[in-house]
Amino acid sequence: MKNLTILALAVLLGAAIVFGYVFYGKHRDVKDALEESSRQLSVLNEKVAQLNKERAGLYDKIQKNAQQLEKFENANLRIPQLIEKLENGKRRISQLEDTIKIKDHALSRSDEKIRQMEEELREAKKIREAIRKELSVRDDEVARLNEQLQEEQSLGKAEIEELRSTYNSLMSELKRQVKDKEMTIREFEEMLSITFVDRVLFDFGKATVTSEGRKVLAKVGEVLRNAPGMKIRVVGHTDNVPIRREYRYRFPSNWDLSSARAAAVVRYFQREGGLDPKCLEAVGRSFHEPVASNETEAGRAQNRRVEVIIAPLMGKQ
Repeated sequence: MKNLTILALAVLLGAAIVFGYVFYGKHRDVKDALEESSRQLSVLNEKVAQLNKERAGLYDKIQKNAQQLEKFENANLRIPQLIEKLENGKRRISQLEDTIKIKDHALSRSDEKIRQMEEELREAKKIREAIRKELSVRDDEVARLNEQLQEEQSLGKAEIEELRSTYNSLMSELKRQVKDKEMTIREFEEMLSITFVDRVLFDFGKATVTSEGRKVLAKVGEVLRNAPGMKIRVVGHTDNVPIRREYRYRFPSNWDLSSARAAAVVRYFQREGGLDPKCLEAVGRSFHEPVASNETEAGRAQNRRVEVIIAPLMGKQ
C-alpha cells in the first residue's frame, strides 16, 4: 500500500515534473510569444504613432488644401471681375496707345516746328547781322550827311538872307510899279500876291492876254527876272455865271476858262519874260474861291481875277 502510495506519489511527481516541464516549455513559448507580441506591439505603436503623425500631417494638408480650395473658389468667383478689369485695362491700353500715337505725331510736328523755328532764327540772325552791317554803313552815311547838312545849313542861312533881301526888294519894286487900283498887292507869310481883275489882262470871255495886259505883265516879269530863287504860282478865278453859249466851244466850263487864263500868264512869263519854267505853276480854281459875293455885279467883277503868288524857292531845281 505504501508502495502504491509511493508509486502514486512517484507517478504524480513524474506527472508533475512532466507537467512542469511541459508547462515550463509552454510558459517559455508564451513568454517568447509575449515578448514577440510586445515587440510587435511596440512596432505597431511606433507605426500607429507614425500613422498619427502622418494623419496629423494629412490633416494639415487637408486644412491647407481646404484653404487653397476656398481661395480657388473665391478666385473663380473673382475671375469674371478680373476678366472685366482685364478688358477695361486692354481698352485703356488701346486708348493710351492711340493717345501716345497722337502725342508722338504732335511731338513730331513740334520737332519739325522747332527745326523750322531754329532755321528761321538762324536766318533772322543772318538778317540781323546784315542789317547791323548796313546800319553801320548807314551810320557812316548819316554822319557824312550830317556834316554835309551842317555845311549846307551854314550856306542856307546866307541864301535865306539873300532871298529875304531879294524878297524885300521885289516887294518894294512891285509896289512902285503897280499903282493901278485894279491891281492889288498883298503880303503874307513871306509871300507876295498880285491880283489883277480880269479886264486888265483879258477881254471878256477870252484867255488871250491883251496888249495892255502884256505891258502890265512885262513890268512884273522884269522885276521877277531880276529876283531869282522865287516860285511863281499863277491862279485863275471866275465868277459863278455859266460860260455863254457862244464861248462854250472853247471853254465848256469856268474850270476851263480859269485854267486857260492862268496858263496864258505862265506862258507869257516863260516866253516873253524869260522866267525859268521850273519855277512856274498854273492853276485854275473856277468860282470855288470867291473874294466877294456873286450875288452882285460888283462882287462878281472882283471874283473874276488872276493871282500871281510869289514865294521864296527854298530847294534847288
